Amino acid sequence: MKRDGRIICEKKSRELEEVCRRNGLALTIQRRAILESLASRFDHPTADQVYEDISGRIKGISRTTVYRVLETFVEIGLAKKISNPESKARFDADTARHHHLTCTTCGAVLDLFDDALNNLPLPAGIEKDFEIRDYSITFTGLCSACVAERVKISIDSG
Repeated sequence: MKRDGRIICEKKSRELEEVCRRNGLALTIQRRAILESLASRFDHPTADQVYEDISGRIKGISRTTVYRVLETFVEIGLAKKISNPESKARFDADTARHHHLTCTTCGAVLDLFDDALNNLPLPAGIEKDFEIRDYSITFTGLCSACVAERVKISIDSG
C-alpha cells in the first residue's frame, strides 16, 4: 500500500490545527512548513533535510527551531521518530502502524505496510515487566538501487 502525499499533507494540516489547539500551542508558519515538508516526503528525512527543504521559504528559521518542532511533533503524536543504523534521527509524518526497510549501504528508509506484522503475538509474560504501547519492525538489507549498483560493479570488474 503506497501513501498519497497530497492526502497525507491535507490530513496532517487539519490534524496540526486540532492538536495545537488541544495542547495550547500556537499554530505558527514554522510549524505548518515543517509538517508540510515532513508529510510530503517518503524518505523519512532527518531534521537537517527538513531544514534544507524549508530554509529558503521561511526567512530566518534556524536548525534548532526545526529540531525543536520535530521533537514537539513526536511528543504530541503528529510524527514518529524512526531509529536506524546511521544513529541519525529520522522522522515520519505517517503515524499509522507500519514498518520499515532500511538500506545499510545508502541509508534509505522505505515504508512497509503488512497486516500480518501488525498483529504479531506478544511474548507470554512480557506485560509483567513492560507495558507495550506500540511497536514497529525494521528490516535491514540492501535497497534495489544498491543491489543493482553492486551487480553493475561486479559485472564491470569481472
